[in-house]
Amino acid sequence: MGNYNYKKGISAMLCCFLIWGFQPLYWYLCEGMDTFFLLACRIIWAAVCCLLLLKIQGKLPQLKAAFMDKQVMKREIPAMLFMLADWAIYLWAVQHGRVLECSLGYYIQPLVVFTFGAVIFKEKLSWRHLVILAIVVVGIVLGTNGFGVPYVTISLAVLFAIYAAIKKSLTIDSIVSTSMEIIMMVPLALLFILFFRMGDNGMASVDFTRQMLIMGSGVVTAVPMLFYAVGVRNLPMMTTGICQYLSPTIGIFCSMIMGEMLTRDKLVSFYFIWAGVILYVLNMFYEERKKNHQTA
Repeated sequence: MGNYNYKKGISAMLCCFLIWGFQPLYWYLCEGMDTFFLLACRIIWAAVCCLLLLKIQGKLPQLKAAFMDKQVMKREIPAMLFMLADWAIYLWAVQHGRVLECSLGYYIQPLVVFTFGAVIFKEKLSWRHLVILAIVVVGIVLGTNGFGVPYVTISLAVLFAIYAAIKKSLTIDSIVSTSMEIIMMVPLALLFILFFRMGDNGMASVDFTRQMLIMGSGVVTAVPMLFYAVGVRNLPMMTTGICQYLSPTIGIFCSMIMGEMLTRDKLVSFYFIWAGVILYVLNMFYEERKKNHQTA
């Protein structure tokens, strides 16, 4: 079973994916705010929260050491750029009523990550994986009937897959790593606000309520990172992989609350994606069981 603390791990993962799952409602509360101004503010306050978390955990020396390591920086800079693109597309999509496309993207993310692993890192790809991927591709193609070209879905899945591929070779603490990426975004965020968002589409529009929402955006960004890091340390990767499907499932309910319609055409796409996800999870169990029998 390994040295896992399932109670602690599951509790942390549930907190993490519940926050991530309900995040669309938080960004919905920020309706009327410019997407890219909100993104810049989210980066700044998330960086503040990350630094506080690292201070509490005594990991600031690790952060400093990571910034001084040239090999780490070679990976973290491109990782930061892909995270920034992912955040920008996600926020834009939520503010434009495309939460269902985001959920679809997060359902297929693990499958796209796995595919990248097979292509880039030459990980083993069986006929079962090819069948699962074919089902998912059919779901995406059929999604064009309900979503048009689901570029939000494809963009989020591919961006995260590239991000995961870059992060695969990093061995530093996960909170330190993600904090580095967010902190590196801060100069870009500050310059963007200073040169492009000082007027009515930015700083001039910030009242007390908006200021509280902006500050809160840092909390809802940084806190799930802490829960995720705790969960990963206390759970097998298979359990973590299954837990992550909670977030896009909650996202579907959030989309309905926000007035997005789950039409028949959209449902057909989801049916294929869900079928692919279920088969992927079952295959994970099968391969884990087979590996345990071989090592017994």
